Amino acid sequence: MKALLLGMLLLVLAQSSVAGFFDLSPRELPFSAPDVRFVSGTKTHALKEYKGHKAMLWLFSTWCHTCVASIRKMQEKQAIWKKTGLVILAVRNFNNDGSPGLDMPAFIQKFAPLLAKEKNWVAGEATAEMDRQFNARNFPDIYFLIDEKGFVQVVSTAPTATINKILNFARGVSK
Repeated sequence: MKALLLGMLLLVLAQSSVAGFFDLSPRELPFSAPDVRFVSGTKTHALKEYKGHKAMLWLFSTWCHTCVASIRKMQEKQAIWKKTGLVILAVRNFNNDGSPGLDMPAFIQKFAPLLAKEKNWVAGEATAEMDRQFNARNFPDIYFLIDEKGFVQVVSTAPTATINKILNFARGVSK
């Protein structure tokens, strides 16, 4: 019983640190999103290509179990993302944070296959420079909500737990 209570306490503490006590942002918000590149299939994309659109740059590792739940939740909300014009850049952390795991196309196909053909979704692989600029502390799951002007407005984690932040951003609702 003590072990169960201790486990529950640790879980609450971990969630509270993610929810606001742990600084995820590499800079003070809002900040201009660095123009870094990532690879999708055989094409290299620059982040500046998405200027003029609201975008979610979501960096995660495919071994991350909460990322599986989050990709499923994101697929469930696809009609909203599409309606609001939110572009989702689902990008695997550089070298998958040094651990084995699926590449992004295989991850999407396995856990959220309906997203594979959606035009507002781009699945890719981070470059070392993207990781350095956006995820230098190697979080397995971190996202950035970038406005049409290219400014990062929100930095958070675990889309399943923070889905309302993403929904409000996509709908243009103030925090």
